Amino acid sequence: MLLSEAVDILTSARQDLDLLARGLVVDAAEVSAAIAKASPDSVEAVVLQYLAKYNPEQVKAKSKKTIANDANTEQQ
Repeated sequence: MLLSEAVDILTSARQDLDLLARGLVVDAAEVSAAIAKASPDSVEAVVLQYLAKYNPEQVKAKSKKTIANDANTEQQ
């Protein structure tokens, strides 16, 4: 679903925003970027926070080898 569609659904809803946001799948990176641009006290910022709750950005875990390489680099 497009982020703009999800925001429109939530901003026009007369239901529980938390419940609605659970079923709206959007790109987490787009949500993060939109939150950074939105005015903190705006309606858009509020609904974006709900979307971010159920569409979190995925952080890739480092492998043990990468962690060891990072540690060796820091020691040098």
